[in-house]
Amino acid sequence: MTAARQPHHGPVMHLPGTPAGLLARTVQRTRRHSDGTHRVVLQQGKRHRDKHVDLLASTPPDPAVLAATLSEGRKGDRSFILGSSTRTWSAVKARFADNAWPRAIGLARAGAITVRCEVTDDLTLGAPIRWHLTTAGRGQARLYSEGRTASREHTTATLERARHKIKDLGELPAGIDHDDLQRLDDALARELNRPTPAPKRTAILAALAHDIGAGRRHASPRAFSLAHTRNTKTWDDAIRILRESGVPSALAEAVGLRRSSRLGLAGPVTVLVGGRQSPLDELGVVLLPAGTTGLRLDLRSRNLIFVENLQAAEALSELLAPSGEPPAILYHAGMPSHEILTHITALADQAAHIAIAPDADLGGTRIATAIWNSLTQTTQKRTVICDIGMTPTHTPQEPWPPDSPVWADLRTMLSSPAATLAFGCLTRGYPVEQEGCIVDAMTAHLQTEAGA
Repeated sequence: MTAARQPHHGPVMHLPGTPAGLLARTVQRTRRHSDGTHRVVLQQGKRHRDKHVDLLASTPPDPAVLAATLSEGRKGDRSFILGSSTRTWSAVKARFADNAWPRAIGLARAGAITVRCEVTDDLTLGAPIRWHLTTAGRGQARLYSEGRTASREHTTATLERARHKIKDLGELPAGIDHDDLQRLDDALARELNRPTPAPKRTAILAALAHDIGAGRRHASPRAFSLAHTRNTKTWDDAIRILRESGVPSALAEAVGLRRSSRLGLAGPVTVLVGGRQSPLDELGVVLLPAGTTGLRLDLRSRNLIFVENLQAAEALSELLAPSGEPPAILYHAGMPSHEILTHITALADQAAHIAIAPDADLGGTRIATAIWNSLTQTTQKRTVICDIGMTPTHTPQEPWPPDSPVWADLRTMLSSPAATLAFGCLTRGYPVEQEGCIVDAMTAHLQTEAGA
């Protein structure tokens, strides 16, 4: 942050419209002279008419009040306020929208900024132009910058230790493949490459890597949170964060965050194990351990649909089973493990039309990409990655915050096989989960395939 020269303030102007707790000090035009001093510019022996004032606190800043005011608002506000010595009013409006003026006044009263405003021809307070950090504000900015630097160094060390922990493991936990570990390493590397790594996601990824490297298994997701944060609820969303990061479910299972790796099957599929054949027609969604020795799947339908949520698979099965040519459905529980991807590849090789239909969010784009990349080039030509968010019946969710790393991550997915899905997510600005619209989305997809 470049330090700005403080303006030369003249006397207080008593302007109608000046908020309580603030003074409107004139901003005088000055010129630097050869002796280093600044003198007020005169025109025909008189000062120019005051066209601007700075609103500043009428009392010295209280450190406690200043700290509390800077902590208000949503994530990223402090970084915006302290990240530059000057902010134009257009930038302030873009950040705070309708709350821009109240937020600026609150910061000015706390002593963090001064607000530059116009003076109207009838000598009332005019429109804001920009704000400047005060001396106290610049002090807070310096402390904030130093804290971010220290935090970044700590985060970098944490991520590097985590990558080292899973590198060249002598013995892999049951159900884990080297490809699964590579995806965890990729997730850790993405955090390292972020301008500002997300602290919670970094901590969860690092804890997962540490537990895998140490061969540690927890009794439940809450036990995992308790072991690493001393609180059972701190990481209640650990599974969601791992999914969005592209971490296979097998790794979460290995440390006790999920039950053993299972896949669900419904429709015209025959399961073959140990020489026995078991048709699954009319049985709904049947859950099978993905690591069953000798497990083979035979497809007896032209259409195959991959979904990531069990409830979505059940809803599809109930609706489509009575139809003349029901599709086969495979449920893969989020990011599929290496074992599940093996079954996905084998089943897809037998289908004429394949639909990959995950949740329409960041995790879904990573899942769709992983499944697509597991297919042969020939099978990819028969495969479509569906954006379930295109259905008009879906329920809009809470939008992602403007400063959420989800936006940047989705933009990187625009160069992936799931580019259309990523573009849809970016356009909507919020996630779409399968439960509310998977039936409509897949019905429309199958009708399109039938008419092609």
